Amino acid sequence: MSPNDTTIVGVATGTPDGGVAIVRLSGPQARSITETIVGPLAAPRVLARRQLRDGSGVGDDALVVWMPGPRSLTGEDVVELHVHAGRLNVQRVIASLIERGAIAAGPGEFTRRAFEHGRLSLEQAEGIAALIAAQTDAGVEQARRLIAGELGREVESLRAAVGELRGEVEANLDFPEDIAAGDVRRWREEIAGFEATLGGWTRRFAAGQRMRERPRVVIAGPPNAGKSALFNALLQQSRAIVSPVPGTTRDYVEAELWIGGREVRLVDTAGLRDGSDAIEVEGIARSREQIEGAEVVLWVEAADSIEETVVLEGPRVIVVENKIDLGRRRAAWIGVSARSGDGMSALRAVIEETLRGPVEEPWIGLARHRDRAEAAVKALGDARAELEHEGLLEIAAFLLGSAERELGEITGRSALGPVGDEVLTRIFARFCIGK
Repeated sequence: MSPNDTTIVGVATGTPDGGVAIVRLSGPQARSITETIVGPLAAPRVLARRQLRDGSGVGDDALVVWMPGPRSLTGEDVVELHVHAGRLNVQRVIASLIERGAIAAGPGEFTRRAFEHGRLSLEQAEGIAALIAAQTDAGVEQARRLIAGELGREVESLRAAVGELRGEVEANLDFPEDIAAGDVRRWREEIAGFEATLGGWTRRFAAGQRMRERPRVVIAGPPNAGKSALFNALLQQSRAIVSPVPGTTRDYVEAELWIGGREVRLVDTAGLRDGSDAIEVEGIARSREQIEGAEVVLWVEAADSIEETVVLEGPRVIVVENKIDLGRRRAAWIGVSARSGDGMSALRAVIEETLRGPVEEPWIGLARHRDRAEAAVKALGDARAELEHEGLLEIAAFLLGSAERELGEITGRSALGPVGDEVLTRIFARFCIGK
């Protein structure tokens, strides 16, 4: 029995512990299986009240709707049961449906069926997973743009242009002596334009990735600089222990912080010095690891410190002088007082600006899309080189076809062949059950 001959069932809502849970079936027997526990269904796309009968008598009330394929989420017959939530109640409903012939859905199986039936392109399906996993407002926005097909339209437009040029080159294979120098020059220029477009996508990938992920802002510096006090002041709550005794922070402490409408991970680390015991030495080593993995480092020193310390340098290092209520020593640094709150607004503004980085429009593609785009750039570059050095037109045409196939893998619009079942399995395995 092929997968599309089966009817799958799963919980479509995020958790069965809310007020209402949606149990979804998809497949050729979705309607008939459901009717065995609720009786005849209403007309398509009409949400109707039904009583569940699970074999132990009259059960719970439910609102039930069925949506015949191909105009449904998955392109198959789909039924949704809106039942009272509660883990045990939902499990009983699903168990009743499985007893009557449904099969428990695997991760991403509903979305995969939607892709296989042409209801979604592959990058749109990945956008659904990205939306569920989004950790930032920008991540939500980029995922929604993926789902809306924005990337797919750009990719398909470029793929069509590459395919048109490949067809023109192939049409001249039998009569190479009739090819004018101007035609070859135009072909090279067109390919260079394709490369520039793809290069822009991949160049902006890092900007999009930064905006999708939750960055780490690490507070570092020597002992007694007031790092934990600054950590608490940024959070506006007492989260880390504050003490005048050097080496109080033995391990890093982290918490979530919102800055400029973006969630970041704020990390307080142990003071950097020559440790006096094994535990402190380990804490300092962990501090260095946190610094290496940070998007932004707040290097903090106290205004009353007379020691000269090594200050980190780089575009994502913000130097902060704490305890300015005791006086200023470093006029070029950002001055704050974690105790009084002076300078905290200015520090938050600088953190927000540093996290934003260079002003560059992000590319909404994910890592897999970037990899395919880079492979297409390589194939296009090789094709252009063949034309520049009077190479074989057959090779140039083949390389243009390779670029076309790489672009097709982004959207998966060339059916399952060029993408491959292994790739699809790996993509949809990252989805949650019920999606």
